Amino acid sequence: MKTLHETRLLDYYDGPSVIEAQDEDGRRYLCDLLDLSEDGERFIVTPVSDEVVGQLNEGETCLQCAMKSDGGDEWYLSVPQWDFQEPFEIERQRGPISKSPYLPGPDYKLTGAWDD
Repeated sequence: MKTLHETRLLDYYDGPSVIEAQDEDGRRYLCDLLDLSEDGERFIVTPVSDEVVGQLNEGETCLQCAMKSDGGDEWYLSVPQWDFQEPFEIERQRGPISKSPYLPGPDYKLTGAWDD
């Protein structure tokens, strides 16, 4: 398991819905909130590059494309019962992220509401 620290709030709707986070080595991640009734709220998490962060900020790519761009077979789900103020753990998932049922819709774009 890895531990992440939230670094930026990217989208908010009745609470944080998309955040950027960082691990202890400084690697960046995109985290999209899921509401899984059996597990409570969790994030789907993928590594992200600086270039993709810039594309998201400029509205040049959707969140789904960004999450698929750098991760490939590396993606995670956060451990349930996370506290937004505290670091949270993520669990590695198997298989390609493109097969995940948890990806956001293909038209979900951020609108430049945050800084590079």
